[in-house]
Amino acid sequence: MLTFNFRLKFFFIIVTTFMLFTVIGTLLHELGHIAVAKYFGYDTYLYYGSMSSKGNNNFTEEELCVWENFIEINSEVLENNSKEENLKLIEKEHKPLLEKFELQNKSFFWIRIGGPAQTILTGFLGLLILYLRKSVHKVGFKFLDWLGVFLSLFVLREAFNTITGLLDILFFGNKSFGGDEFIISRYLGYNQWLVPVITMILALIIAFYIVFKVIPLRYRLTFIIAGLVGGLLGYYLWFSHIGPKYFPVIEI
Repeated sequence: MLTFNFRLKFFFIIVTTFMLFTVIGTLLHELGHIAVAKYFGYDTYLYYGSMSSKGNNNFTEEELCVWENFIEINSEVLENNSKEENLKLIEKEHKPLLEKFELQNKSFFWIRIGGPAQTILTGFLGLLILYLRKSVHKVGFKFLDWLGVFLSLFVLREAFNTITGLLDILFFGNKSFGGDEFIISRYLGYNQWLVPVITMILALIIAFYIVFKVIPLRYRLTFIIAGLVGGLLGYYLWFSHIGPKYFPVIEI
């Protein structure tokens, strides 16, 4: 149940906090990718909204030229062959390149998982804090409780990614998406929407639990409005202005 008790001071505090956690959540998500990339031995770079990696598994310019020539010469055969037949042809002609590609493809898959895994694990960390605190039914809602709330809501990134994908279909007609969850689905051989929808449902379940079971009733309406304003405003400012202009590329 919502009450129409709007708290202006609390509103500005929550807006500011959501803006900060939008930035923190973005960078932690990218650090999740980076942690896995470092495990595979890549050099890694952190940007304001993404990361990149390079290492011994990357193709050299010479190898790329060899690969492009092979594709160009055999394009008609590759188009008509089955996947298994193409793999045999590539292995026969360029086995070292195929092995390198498969190794790189596998490492990139796990690197892709690193970001969403970090986001979801952070959400569960927030839930764990709330469980250990168990102060939902107490009179006071302290700093650790609010920390648990905001960490739990990191998972809303998963819902946001899927919803933006749906909007891309409706308004721009896009059919293929580059988000982590979509790429993970395609790599596993599933419909590209499977993983995004599952993670979105998980995120929404956690968010509804936090809002309607954890947030004290006297704060609930203001928190919902402030969360929407702070999250969207933080995303816009960081990705459109602050991040591109002021966040340096960091080698990690």
